[in-house]
Amino acid sequence: MTDTANILRSIPQVEKLLQNDDIAGYIPVIGRGITVKIIRQETDKLRRNIAEGKTADADSLLPAILRRCGEKRLEKLQKVINGTGIMIHTNLGRSPLSPEALRGLAHELSGYCNLELHLPSQRRGRRGGFAEELICELTGAEDALIVNNNASSVFLILNCLARGKEVLVSRGELVQIGGGFRIPDIMKETGAELVEVGTTNITSLQDFRSAISERTAMIFSAHQSNFRIRGFTESPDLAGLASLKNGRLLVVRDLGSGNLTDAGLPRPAEPTVAWELSQGMDLVCFSGDKLLGGPQAGIIAGSSNLISALRAHPLMRMIRVDKVTYYLLQETLLKYSQDREDQVPLRNIIRNCRKDAPCRLSRLMKKIGHPSKKDLLKKVRSGSAFGGGSMPDVEIESVALKFDIPGARPDDIYSFFIREKTPVVGAITRDSFTIDFSTVLDGDLTDLARSIDSCLRHFCG
Repeated sequence: MTDTANILRSIPQVEKLLQNDDIAGYIPVIGRGITVKIIRQETDKLRRNIAEGKTADADSLLPAILRRCGEKRLEKLQKVINGTGIMIHTNLGRSPLSPEALRGLAHELSGYCNLELHLPSQRRGRRGGFAEELICELTGAEDALIVNNNASSVFLILNCLARGKEVLVSRGELVQIGGGFRIPDIMKETGAELVEVGTTNITSLQDFRSAISERTAMIFSAHQSNFRIRGFTESPDLAGLASLKNGRLLVVRDLGSGNLTDAGLPRPAEPTVAWELSQGMDLVCFSGDKLLGGPQAGIIAGSSNLISALRAHPLMRMIRVDKVTYYLLQETLLKYSQDREDQVPLRNIIRNCRKDAPCRLSRLMKKIGHPSKKDLLKKVRSGSAFGGGSMPDVEIESVALKFDIPGARPDDIYSFFIREKTPVVGAITRDSFTIDFSTVLDGDLTDLARSIDSCLRHFCG
């Protein structure tokens, strides 16, 4: 009991631990309150272990606190290096943002801005008016509306235009998007009544025609952007669906990944918003942070009368975006408007992956100082995927760095890189840890080389 009491008395107080240089270094990183909470949790845990007779001593406290603080640092939203080869990686923020646009953001929006002031008329203006005008220019739409993501686009359209009425959807398009969100579930919450048409692989125009009733408000078509059905299949084209329209029946298209132009995309490319609108769609909705290459947003383009109804709906107050999103989307759209879409980072990656990835890997190898780098690191062929529910069948040729470190498991190497000052997210492919250079950016090379040197020293000495 005396030994236990002595150990308990040797546990430092919270304020004393906060004065430790290593712990104090985390306060500006994760905040004082969270640092204190971790100290108290680990101190209480140590006291319980001692009281229960488990092997424990006060010397284990500091390493435990520092480990927890280090893990908490990793939870912050921060820069990571994408070595997965997935260009639109939902877990890594989807499309990378333009440094030029971010610099402009700091300059234009760090103070006040004309978010709801129309400067020419000196009157209250409409949020996002210029960005929405750019969308119309690029797609041929009569009007456009911007909300916080594409799921919101779908929800708003169905709730505003089909609540309490029937919506026809092909069984082959009852898709599930990332995070478990399913079209049928979203439709149920909007108050619209789902009517399934056809079968999984075969849905004809006649199936739709036969399903239309007096209560039908809409035909809803969802692009199969994250999967493909092959073999014995049939589905009506958009022009066919548009031919079924009448004075009360709308045809709405969820394009999902939102392609504005085929320029620089490998074939087969996804259809463009402009093409789909030209087929007679009343509305087309799509994402801002997928193939478009901008910030997270949901974009609805099409009929001015329908857009006006959506804009006036009470839900818009809840799903509208802020000034930062409007600005970043505006600057991204301007690149397309000026035929400079290759200056949108994602589109540049797609267009130049084949030649840039090998060059980037060569430059990185020159920066690595470890003497055994040529024995432990191997250049291998790779394939870069689009991700983000975009062009699932298409890969672009790339190169990757494969780690062959004796005695080091791929999982251990993966975990090491995740915990670096600038976390590096690689991939485990065929029982080897790899870093694909299609998605490593030029500005990542110095940090990545430093991390690779650190990794080789850690596992090899």
